Amino acid sequence: MLKALFTYNRWQKIFSLLLASLIWFAVRTGIGLNLRVDDVDRDDRRFVGLPITVLTTASDLGRYQVVPATTTLVLRGDPVVLKDLAPTDIEVYVNLVEPGPGRSTRPIHFHAPPGTEVVTINPVEVQIHRLTNALLPPAN
Repeated sequence: MLKALFTYNRWQKIFSLLLASLIWFAVRTGIGLNLRVDDVDRDDRRFVGLPITVLTTASDLGRYQVVPATTTLVLRGDPVVLKDLAPTDIEVYVNLVEPGPGRSTRPIHFHAPPGTEVVTINPVEVQIHRLTNALLPPAN
């Protein structure tokens, strides 16, 4: 019975093994090529001086000062998408839904447009100062 395993349809088994090896090699090589092509087709773009928005609850009528007031963001994506991208298409904000008393450090959050990803953001955190009524700057 063991002898029949190797001798019965021997050429079909050898052909099947060879074909399976070729398919495995083609799939393995194709996956590697796709990764390299994706890396080549992606580009970076730097956005300097993006303003940071403060998000609060609707009932919070206080005014806040963000230090620093702007951030620098580097996006990676398709060169065509990055070329047509305006700084206003990127949302950068600090979430103060649960504000702490007085000063606090908060992380910066962002929404990058579809087809892009954030590579770096600087700074990562900002200081938040709640302004008192006497120091309120005039509303724009």
